[in-house]
Amino acid sequence: MAQQGFLGRFRRWMRGPSDTYFFGLQIAIKSFGEDTVRASFARVLAEEHAMDEDVQAKRRFLRRFLALLEENALFWTYGYWDYLDDPEAAGAEFTSWTNDIENNMAVEAEELGTQIDDIRRTSSRKDYVVVTLAFVLDQPYAPAEAITHEDAYFLKETFSALVQGLTSIDPQTIQADGVYIVPGNAADGLSEDDLLGAGWEYLRLLL
Repeated sequence: MAQQGFLGRFRRWMRGPSDTYFFGLQIAIKSFGEDTVRASFARVLAEEHAMDEDVQAKRRFLRRFLALLEENALFWTYGYWDYLDDPEAAGAEFTSWTNDIENNMAVEAEELGTQIDDIRRTSSRKDYVVVTLAFVLDQPYAPAEAITHEDAYFLKETFSALVQGLTSIDPQTIQADGVYIVPGNAADGLSEDDLLGAGWEYLRLLL
């Protein structure tokens, strides 16, 4: 994957030896040029930065973030998800997702809110917000395992089931996680042409 220019939070919850599963989800939300959607996600992420790093704080953060994602379900336009149950492949996929994001995001205080995210553009429009969640789990993710037919992979109802399932996930099963939002600041943006261009080819129209 080639995600570009994310503002987010990346933390590892290291545990003992266990089975290892990867689940990753990315959704492009149509925001019609308004910054309110991006700002809402960014506010929840910023507040999470100040939280204590414990299980209850993680649970509250996930529920708040996912509730906000579900509130915007009507405007989910493009998406992608992946699930791997091979330990070696799962760890490598998580590293791939987070490295691609981390290498193209503004993370220092001096950068946030001032630096334009490193992304190729063909338009100055700011029509979309892209949300990404990635997890390494030590238990299978049942909502992903329940999807067995390719025809259902990119249906909005499938994405709804995948998102809703995360609200009941036990934070103690999370070995590593990443939650990201693009654009990283109000000065940046993504147009329809951007999402159809280089770096975003894997995204699929949600039906």
